[in-house]
Amino acid sequence: MGLVVLGAVSYSTVIIFTRQAEGLSALSVSFFRALFAFLFTGGLLLLYRQPLNWASLKPYWKLLLVQALFMTGTATLYVFAVQNTTAANAALLVNSGPIYIALLAPLLLKEASPRYTRLSLVLIVVGVILLTGVLDQSLEGISWPGLVAGFFSGLFYSFVLLASRYQRGQVPGLVQAWVGSGVATLLLLPWGLTAERALVLDYLPVLVLLGVISYGLPSFLYFLALTRLKAQVVSTVALLEPVSGALIGILIYGEMLSLAALIGSLMVLASIYLIAQE
Repeated sequence: MGLVVLGAVSYSTVIIFTRQAEGLSALSVSFFRALFAFLFTGGLLLLYRQPLNWASLKPYWKLLLVQALFMTGTATLYVFAVQNTTAANAALLVNSGPIYIALLAPLLLKEASPRYTRLSLVLIVVGVILLTGVLDQSLEGISWPGLVAGFFSGLFYSFVLLASRYQRGQVPGLVQAWVGSGVATLLLLPWGLTAERALVLDYLPVLVLLGVISYGLPSFLYFLALTRLKAQVVSTVALLEPVSGALIGILIYGEMLSLAALIGSLMVLASIYLIAQE
């Protein structure tokens, strides 16, 4: 279980590293994050001699590529959300993916609908309204770009998880992370090449840590945890990631939550928890 806890906390550090790379666009930051994650996960595949049976992977290549596209979208939108809204908003919205899975899995994977789907949906809708402060301020005062990016990062993340679920037992999670980060690196290459060189050199240590600690390491730890723990345990403990993200916002950036936002955050966490129990 300690592996999942460490992975959740590591993933939430994307907030710290992204905000340290001030001046770089979300697309440029996402490129370097993907690049160093690709190199890190590739190194792990070599170190642990993870077998890459290309023949067995062939039936899943199209799905792996589609998954990689959604991974790229998830990562880029999440970085943009971190840059343009509070840490709590970004972390909670990107982790709302399991709720969308509960709605989409019966349609796409023909799975039974989870028992708490309706309750979870109500909790997350009301929770997001309270969290974002729609009721407390005028519409003009809300950071809409960051919130919209956070919402779609969660939606895209649900497709990543659906694809991963479909490949369960066939394509190792570490291989999925390696392919996903590799495709993201290629897609975001133009923004990596056009990023201001002086800023890249100044922030290079931060960008390396961004890719390794907030992407590569958590992917590896979750993969390792799934070989030792039940998926339900992993998904539940992983709820520490949005909690850790919110705490980073409060303790490091002084983004204090109002009472309504705190209640909304707890409602979103409760909705994700209920779905994780299925």
